[in-house]
Amino acid sequence: MNIKSIKPISITLSSLIGFGVLGVIFTFMYYNFINTFLIEERQISLEELRVIEEKEIAFKNQFSTLAIPNKSQQTALTKVVAKHKSISSIAVIHDGYFVYSTYGIRDRKVEKALEPGFYVKPKSALTKKPIIYYQLQLNDKTYIRIYFKPLTLDVIDRIGDGYIDFGSIILATNNKVIKNNIRSINNQFNPETITLNIDVNHLAAIKVFMIYKLGYIITIVIILLISCYLLSKKIKQEFIRYQIRHHRIKPYLQPIVDRDGHIIGAEILARWITNKGELVAPYLFIPYIEQEKLTPLLTCSLLAQIHNSNVINNTKAFKLSFNLTELCLFEPKVYALSKRLAQHCRLVLEFTESTPFIRKDTPEKMQVYRQHGVEFAIDDYGTGFSAPHYLTEYKFDYLKIDKCFIDNLNDREEKSTHLIESIVFLAKKLNLELVAEGVETDIQKNILKTLGIRYFQGFLFYKPMDLKAFSQLIAKSDKP
Repeated sequence: MNIKSIKPISITLSSLIGFGVLGVIFTFMYYNFINTFLIEERQISLEELRVIEEKEIAFKNQFSTLAIPNKSQQTALTKVVAKHKSISSIAVIHDGYFVYSTYGIRDRKVEKALEPGFYVKPKSALTKKPIIYYQLQLNDKTYIRIYFKPLTLDVIDRIGDGYIDFGSIILATNNKVIKNNIRSINNQFNPETITLNIDVNHLAAIKVFMIYKLGYIITIVIILLISCYLLSKKIKQEFIRYQIRHHRIKPYLQPIVDRDGHIIGAEILARWITNKGELVAPYLFIPYIEQEKLTPLLTCSLLAQIHNSNVINNTKAFKLSFNLTELCLFEPKVYALSKRLAQHCRLVLEFTESTPFIRKDTPEKMQVYRQHGVEFAIDDYGTGFSAPHYLTEYKFDYLKIDKCFIDNLNDREEKSTHLIESIVFLAKKLNLELVAEGVETDIQKNILKTLGIRYFQGFLFYKPMDLKAFSQLIAKSDKP
């Protein structure tokens, strides 16, 4: 895996994690939503039953002398039914006989004397369907039986088929029997022990869920998208960190020569070599490293790799140049490694043109490095942030002319020659050594020599090479 593949991989991985998290959150919210519907429906159902218990004392006080209801008592019972939307009718039982009902006059014997409380009867004499009622004792001889309207599980029926388990019988909306284990005519139950359940219609439930929770879902999706984006960035960053820490990004050295072609030093360039031996182009990872402020980590890695190599055994008089940014200068590890390496070569730290100087104490920090023999160069002068005022505000030892000025240098292009002449004049006045980068033809070399430039770097002389090749090259060189 390399920088080319880490972006799609990080996006894929973060997306999978994001979808996984979204799935968990969605599932939790979805089943919590269904449970909320069940709780709400149960509260509605219990409230309809409890209202009768709460009114029990009032009923007893109002109808304490009730026997066979007279006209005014019948009217009062009818008003009770009209006032409570969950009550369908009230029957009066006196001396073991039904003597009155708001549904219609009755005169028949009660099947069996019952204790006060809630009951489910599996088959009503009138509707032939199960019926729920509450029996209340008013005096020694009189009871009233309060019949409830058929169940309407409006809340949970929107997301499936709801039903209530009364223990021995299970009823759905409109008192539809789901299961009946009642062996007696009347089955007493406690409202607190009934359970409400549902056979969820997931398609219908999801539609309702989306309507109810759309705002939450959109918010969560947006948060997860942002999180996935940040996670993919973090994965990519940690991947690059891992590559740097494990020295997968190698130092390649491009020799710097004098006017006679003798090697006097080298610029250390970062080259990423994959496990398959493929070379990753610097433009694919160097800008990212600078953007994510990983340059100090890369600089430390390159300094350490050079220090731990055989190259330093033959480079006492060589200039070894490392690219860095202002941020690196204040990294303690960069400082410590620079001190160590400066004991084995003429260490030059090149400030790249890609980032500006922003700290006021940079000149003082540069002086701390100078105490250990470290020199400084401004790289790719005239491009990026390497502005002319840097030459007066910061003390540099070398000025490197960017390849873009060298490319157009030929016998016919006077403007490029005049531009180089002005840079040479400026460097002499400021006592700076010049290094021409990107020299690729003899014409360019000869013109640069004529202009008084002493040091050269480019493919005309040498291409960047690994540590082993550079060690072999300087071992053969007759002049360090």
